[in-house]
Amino acid sequence: MRKLCLASSLALVLSVTGCGVKNPPLQIGSSVAGNWAFTAANQQLDLNLGFTQGSYETVSAVGRLHGVACISPATDILLTGSVSATNQMTLVSSPLNGSTVTLRGQLAADSSGMAGTTLTFSGGQCASLGTKAVTAIQYSPIGGTYTGNFIDADGNLLAVSAFLEQTTQPNADGQFTLSGTATFPPNTCFVQQPTLTQSVVTGSSLSMTYADAGSTATINASGTFNSAATQLTISSWQIQGGPCNGNFGTGLLNEQ
Repeated sequence: MRKLCLASSLALVLSVTGCGVKNPPLQIGSSVAGNWAFTAANQQLDLNLGFTQGSYETVSAVGRLHGVACISPATDILLTGSVSATNQMTLVSSPLNGSTVTLRGQLAADSSGMAGTTLTFSGGQCASLGTKAVTAIQYSPIGGTYTGNFIDADGNLLAVSAFLEQTTQPNADGQFTLSGTATFPPNTCFVQQPTLTQSVVTGSSLSMTYADAGSTATINASGTFNSAATQLTISSWQIQGGPCNGNFGTGLLNEQ
C-alpha cells in the first residue's frame, strides 16, 4: 500500500508544504498601490499612475503622460512588470505608435516612496526623449471632512464643509473618483444643498462638480492637494446656471 506523507525522504518537503495543502506564495519585494505621480525636474513632463495590481511580483498600472508631443495626454498608458526581491520595480508599457515607456525605481521597504526613478522612451517618435530622471510621489487617498472658504472675485467668503471619500481602485483611465457631500451656508445661489455628481483625482490634481437638484445651478471646482491629502487648494471654481451664474473664485479646504 502506498504511504502518503510518511516517507522520511520527504520529511523536509512536507515540513514546508504540508500534505495536500497548497501554501500561499512567498512574499517577494514590497507591494505598491494607489495614486502616484512621476515628474521630471526642470521640465513639464509628468506621468500620473493608478496602480491596479501591485502585490509583490506582479505589478500593473494605467496612467497618462503630460508634457510630450509624441503621446497625447488623453492616451491611456498600460504598464506591466514586477517588483524584485530587492524592491527594484520595472514596468514596461504596451506599444504606443511604435514607442514604449519603461519606468524603473527603487521602492521603499514600506512602499512609502521610490528612489532613483527613471522614465525611458524607446522606439517610434518618442525615442529622442531618451531617459529622464523623475521624482516619484505617492498621494494619500482623499478622505474625511474638509472645511474652509471659497472666495469670489470681490473677496466675499463662502464657508464650505465637505465630506469626501476616494475610491480604493482606479478606473480604466488610471484615475480615482470621489463620493460624498458638501454643505454651503444658506445663500441665494442654490435652492438645495448641491451634491457631488462628477469627480476626478489623478496625481496631485482633482476636479469636482456639484449640482443643485432644486435648480439648474452647478458649481465646478478644480485644483491640487498635498501628498498627505490634508489640504485641498481650489485654484478655480465657477457657478453655472441659477441666480449666481458666472460667479467664480478660489478656495482652500483643510482636513479636520
